Amino acid sequence: MTFKNYQQKQSFLLPPSYSDFLGESHEAIILGEFIQELNTAELEQSYHNQNGGCSAYHPAMLLSILIYGYMNGIFSSRQLAKQLKQNLAFMYLAGSTTPNFRTLSRFRKEKGKYLESIFNAVVRKAQDLGLINFGTCCLDGTKIYASASTSNNQIQKKLSEKIHKLIERAEEIDQLEDAEFGDEEDGEVSELKTKEGRAKKKQELMEQRKKEEIKLEKLMALCPESEDARLNLTDPDSKLMKMKRSDFANGYNVQIVSENGVILNNSIFNSSADQKTLIPSLEKLQNAFSGPKILLADKGYSSEDNYEFCKLNNIDAYIPAQSEQTDLTNYVYDKERDIYTDRQGLIYYFKQHMKRRGDKTKEKTATSPQIRHHLFKRTIYEGVDEETQKKKYLSISSGWQKYIKQQKEKLNTKEGREIYKQRGYDVEGVFANIKKNLRFTSFNLRGFSGVAAEWTLISLAHNLKKIL
Repeated sequence: MTFKNYQQKQSFLLPPSYSDFLGESHEAIILGEFIQELNTAELEQSYHNQNGGCSAYHPAMLLSILIYGYMNGIFSSRQLAKQLKQNLAFMYLAGSTTPNFRTLSRFRKEKGKYLESIFNAVVRKAQDLGLINFGTCCLDGTKIYASASTSNNQIQKKLSEKIHKLIERAEEIDQLEDAEFGDEEDGEVSELKTKEGRAKKKQELMEQRKKEEIKLEKLMALCPESEDARLNLTDPDSKLMKMKRSDFANGYNVQIVSENGVILNNSIFNSSADQKTLIPSLEKLQNAFSGPKILLADKGYSSEDNYEFCKLNNIDAYIPAQSEQTDLTNYVYDKERDIYTDRQGLIYYFKQHMKRRGDKTKEKTATSPQIRHHLFKRTIYEGVDEETQKKKYLSISSGWQKYIKQQKEKLNTKEGREIYKQRGYDVEGVFANIKKNLRFTSFNLRGFSGVAAEWTLISLAHNLKKIL
């Protein structure tokens, strides 16, 4: 039998280069070159040690380590630090330096706000390469688990009880101080008879009181206005919501706008409903780049405000209606009394108007029911069943009915169905890659700023996977 000779302790005549082992086409090599081309001046200027102090690790190097880690499903700062000592790709990106896990963790947490400009630069790079042109874009969202346990969700009553206990604890410390530092000397412990002992004991009590005051201030700040509102003490910004697995947990509603599988924009919300996320998401995209020509979204985004926003911004929206329009042919309208009567004889009386988004129109400016229907977003009528005493409501909205009709007409055409079909493999594919391939299903950081920075990192990782 003959085998090739190998020596595990074989030394090199010349110092080896990591790039020789990895090869020019390796993902880490290309990523390193790409990061060097990005403008990181704003990130670099956020450091203030030019007048002295220990030199810092270069932010471009730390950024490349984090992005490469997220590209390979490694999110823990401890695991990233471990890779710097045993993974050639990470060792190449770090230039043989070994920042510890605390350095990586602090960088991700403290410099997260500068990642947005770097993300935008990557999107512009994708545009230069012809991957995107802000033409047909898709909007969708998903739920990501927060770094918070549902057992830490508490309502107003329980928080008030904790605050009351802390106040009692603070009063106990005051009484203890009075007992130990009062004018009476009888009963004093031996260590309080010396000046040094009294100073030491006083310092201990002051520190204990300070800790209790800090706890009290935090709980008072977290205390919700509504008695029924739930608040998580670990991550107050997260909210209890139904996740994709149909379980209930604290999480965030992550929204993205994508084109050809490239993330153009991302936003974080703590409300589970998608309706109110369309306008802020598109406004953020327009502020950074330009609005899409065509927008594809599911029926969860259908609302009169959203349709109106797309119309005003010249966006051709393909958003199926979540609910059917009211068929007014089933009702008889009495103009003089401003009432509707259905086929069963139930009478619906005027109840209230709902204003349009940002509208300051006063109800008294409307001179007739017909004019009010057009001035206001929606008019609500209420009817009461005489037998069951149950209330029924009739919602009249001329704008909503108009937009629903337009969407039905567009989506029922062959061209409309072909355009809307793109949404399935575009934005859904992005979430599939992030959750399945990159294995990112929960945040490690907390609070809006923390989760926004981490989602920007995973968005960068996804986009660079597409570009490189």
